[in-house]
Amino acid sequence: MGGSGGRTVLICEDDPDQRRLLAMVVRSRGHRAIECGTIREARAAPPCDVSFIDRRLPDGDGLGLARELKGRVYLLTGDDLEVPDPGVRVLVKPVRPIDLDELL
Repeated sequence: MGGSGGRTVLICEDDPDQRRLLAMVVRSRGHRAIECGTIREARAAPPCDVSFIDRRLPDGDGLGLARELKGRVYLLTGDDLEVPDPGVRVLVKPVRPIDLDELL
Protein backbone atom coordinates (compact mmCIF):
# COMPACT_ATOMS: atom_id res chain seq x y z
CA MET A 1 0.00 0.00 0.00
CA GLY A 2 1.56 3.35 0.95
CA GLY A 3 5.30 3.46 0.52
CA SER A 4 7.88 5.80 1.99
CA GLY A 5 6.07 8.73 0.35
CA GLY A 6 3.15 8.61 2.75
CA ARG A 7 -0.16 6.84 2.53
CA THR A 8 -2.28 6.13 -0.51
CA VAL A 9 -5.67 7.75 -0.04
CA LEU A 10 -8.82 7.03 -2.07
CA ILE A 11 -11.26 9.92 -2.39
CA CYS A 12 -14.57 8.88 -3.90
CA GLU A 13 -16.73 12.01 -4.06
CA ASP A 14 -19.04 12.99 -6.92
CA ASP A 15 -18.83 16.73 -6.23
CA PRO A 16 -15.72 17.77 -8.21
CA ASP A 17 -14.99 20.80 -6.01
CA GLN A 18 -15.16 18.74 -2.80
CA ARG A 19 -13.06 15.98 -4.38
CA ARG A 20 -10.36 18.41 -5.55
CA LEU A 21 -10.25 20.14 -2.16
CA LEU A 22 -9.84 16.86 -0.29
CA ALA A 23 -7.19 15.67 -2.75
CA MET A 24 -5.30 18.95 -2.46
CA VAL A 25 -5.20 18.67 1.33
CA VAL A 26 -4.13 15.00 1.18
CA ARG A 27 -1.32 15.78 -1.27
CA SER A 28 -0.17 18.82 0.69
CA ARG A 29 0.34 16.48 3.67
CA GLY A 30 2.68 14.26 1.63
CA HIS A 31 0.23 11.50 0.71
CA ARG A 32 -0.87 10.13 -2.66
CA ALA A 33 -4.50 10.88 -3.56
CA ILE A 34 -6.53 8.74 -5.95
CA GLU A 35 -9.65 10.61 -7.05
CA CYS A 36 -12.85 9.11 -8.39
CA GLY A 37 -16.48 10.13 -8.65
CA THR A 38 -18.33 6.83 -8.81
CA ILE A 39 -18.43 3.45 -7.11
CA ARG A 40 -17.36 1.84 -10.38
CA GLU A 41 -14.22 4.00 -10.57
CA ALA A 42 -13.42 3.34 -6.91
CA ARG A 43 -13.65 -0.42 -7.39
CA ALA A 44 -11.12 -0.15 -10.23
CA ALA A 45 -8.65 1.81 -8.09
CA PRO A 46 -5.63 0.11 -6.51
CA PRO A 47 -5.79 -0.82 -2.81
CA CYS A 48 -5.45 2.20 -0.51
CA ASP A 49 -4.42 2.74 3.09
CA VAL A 50 -7.21 5.22 3.81
CA SER A 51 -10.49 5.79 1.93
CA PHE A 52 -12.98 8.65 2.04
CA ILE A 53 -16.25 7.56 0.41
CA ASP A 54 -19.23 9.83 -0.20
CA ARG A 55 -22.50 8.30 1.01
CA ARG A 56 -24.54 9.37 -2.01
CA LEU A 57 -22.89 8.62 -5.33
CA PRO A 58 -24.42 8.68 -8.82
CA ASP A 59 -24.22 4.91 -9.17
CA GLY A 60 -25.32 3.88 -5.67
CA ASP A 61 -24.94 4.06 -1.92
CA GLY A 62 -21.34 4.57 -0.84
CA LEU A 63 -21.95 2.56 2.34
CA GLY A 64 -21.85 -0.70 0.38
CA LEU A 65 -18.54 0.30 -1.19
CA ALA A 66 -17.16 1.42 2.18
CA ARG A 67 -17.90 -2.02 3.62
CA GLU A 68 -15.96 -3.69 0.77
CA LEU A 69 -12.76 -1.71 1.21
CA LYS A 70 -9.76 -2.60 3.33
CA GLY A 71 -7.74 -0.22 5.47
CA ARG A 72 -9.26 2.72 7.31
CA VAL A 73 -12.53 3.74 5.70
CA TYR A 74 -14.48 6.95 6.32
CA LEU A 75 -17.98 7.46 4.98
CA LEU A 76 -18.60 11.10 4.05
CA THR A 77 -22.14 12.27 4.64
CA GLY A 78 -24.08 15.46 5.11
CA ASP A 79 -26.35 13.59 7.53
CA ASP A 80 -25.50 12.74 11.10
CA LEU A 81 -25.57 9.00 10.61
CA GLU A 82 -24.53 6.03 12.66
CA VAL A 83 -23.27 3.07 10.68
CA PRO A 84 -23.78 -0.36 12.25
CA ASP A 85 -20.44 -1.57 10.93
CA PRO A 86 -17.27 -1.40 13.04
CA GLY A 87 -15.09 -1.17 9.92
CA VAL A 88 -16.71 2.04 8.67
CA ARG A 89 -16.39 5.39 10.40
CA VAL A 90 -18.63 8.36 9.63
CA LEU A 91 -17.25 11.79 8.81
CA VAL A 92 -19.86 14.55 8.57
CA LYS A 93 -19.40 17.08 5.77
CA PRO A 94 -18.10 19.66 5.30
CA VAL A 95 -14.73 18.13 6.13
CA ARG A 96 -12.15 20.61 7.40
CA PRO A 97 -8.45 20.21 6.58
CA ILE A 98 -7.68 19.94 10.30
CA ASP A 99 -10.04 16.94 10.48
CA LEU A 100 -8.03 15.20 7.77
CA ASP A 101 -4.77 15.84 9.61
CA GLU A 102 -6.05 13.80 12.54
CA LEU A 103 -7.23 10.96 10.29
CA LEU A 104 -4.24 10.60 8.01
